[in-house]
Amino acid sequence: MAERFGGHQVPKDAKDQTAATLRATTGILGMPSDAERSRTLMMIGSGGSLATMSTECPGFPFGSLVTYSVDERGNPIMCLSSLAEHSHNLAADPRASLMVTAPEDGVNDRLALSRVTLVGEMKILSGEDKEAMIELFLAGHPNAFYVRFDDFATYRLEVSAIRYVGGFGRMSWVTAEEYATAEPDPLLGGSAKRIIEHMNDDHGDALIAYCQVFARFDGIESARMVGVDRYGMDVLATIEGGEQRAARISFTAPVTTTDEVRQQTIELLKEARSQLSAS
Repeated sequence: MAERFGGHQVPKDAKDQTAATLRATTGILGMPSDAERSRTLMMIGSGGSLATMSTECPGFPFGSLVTYSVDERGNPIMCLSSLAEHSHNLAADPRASLMVTAPEDGVNDRLALSRVTLVGEMKILSGEDKEAMIELFLAGHPNAFYVRFDDFATYRLEVSAIRYVGGFGRMSWVTAEEYATAEPDPLLGGSAKRIIEHMNDDHGDALIAYCQVFARFDGIESARMVGVDRYGMDVLATIEGGEQRAARISFTAPVTTTDEVRQQTIELLKEARSQLSAS
């Protein structure tokens, strides 16, 4: 008899391992919407897998590696050679999808990584729009001198649907409007990485206190921050016996800078210590 975990039908003999995996999966209780997560992931990334409809093998999708930048609405901009197979395919059928995966950063199981797939039609740009998007592309890929070669065209994937997967326990379809109007996380990239490194190197005791008070975990041996965004932080606690459990620690107000994160972590620590001393 199978049980359901996060929409999956899980065999009985895999139930315990599945439950343990979900307890250690960060982001399930996170506050950012999947539209915001999708926009953030697209901003962090610079390359992905483009799927087009093959002309050589009619009826089958063809996948290829591409680089991209994104415009103000999150639409991917790509500069593609007419010699490439995907360009031949797009000339016959503009429908395409682009899948982008989060950086691995030491993750052992690639299926635990968040990823987003954007579906839509590829449009060849021209005139001032083309020039503006070439400059946008070069800002993210300064060594892409070839984009002005005669055989290159500039494309925009005009997104009509988005599928977001946040690892094992989180997935959804996002509408094009939700995606276009969502804001990437202000802490994306280097800021978040520096915050995480600082907290793990210098404030492990604070992370344990957060998990004790706000996640109500007992028997914590250690804790480390694995994610941070405008709404809060993801902490992975190791419990006595080696089990890992994920905790979502929410900030009292959204943040936009590292200084605001520091203020929030200090206030949360004061509250955690107050509650611990009173218990």
